[in-house]
Amino acid sequence: MIEYRNILDVKSELQQRVREWRNSDRVRMNMLASDLISEEQHRRWLASLADRPDRQIVRVAFFEGVPFGIITLKDIDRCSFRSDWGMYIGEECFLGRGLAKVMLFDLLVWAFEEEKLQRLYTSVLSDNAKAVALYLEHGFHFEGRFERHVRRESGELVDVYWLAVFADVWLEKKESLRSLLPTN
Repeated sequence: MIEYRNILDVKSELQQRVREWRNSDRVRMNMLASDLISEEQHRRWLASLADRPDRQIVRVAFFEGVPFGIITLKDIDRCSFRSDWGMYIGEECFLGRGLAKVMLFDLLVWAFEEEKLQRLYTSVLSDNAKAVALYLEHGFHFEGRFERHVRRESGELVDVYWLAVFADVWLEKKESLRSLLPTN
């Protein structure tokens, strides 16, 4: 259904499109750091991915050959078998199709079965209710909350939740989650 390619293996035009996605209001307002990313910052980030492929891997998601989002493992710690992670749908026309469920399922397969990690963790803004619900559905649990941790451009302070999931929990839920995935 969805195909993934390492961001370092796609054309520079698509690498720049990823920066445009990240800079869109819809995506960046759900990030802990919501600053606009300059071309130079993006170039340095891509270079860091090439320099340290053991620490972060970014994959571009394609649906029927069209790029629409990313999944990433970051701050990979192979000694403790853990990683932070992230994902987003960049192209608005791909929202509402159930693709976020597929992307998260695929990310968990990648992390736990291919990379052999044991723990995945992430942070999410407390007002991103759809993301929180999706993560909980996939076996994540709350590990903490930083109150009034991120200041929005409006001046509002938003809490940040910390969530994690373990490989054994994922394996217990995997087949029931697979049955919930869209088939087209």
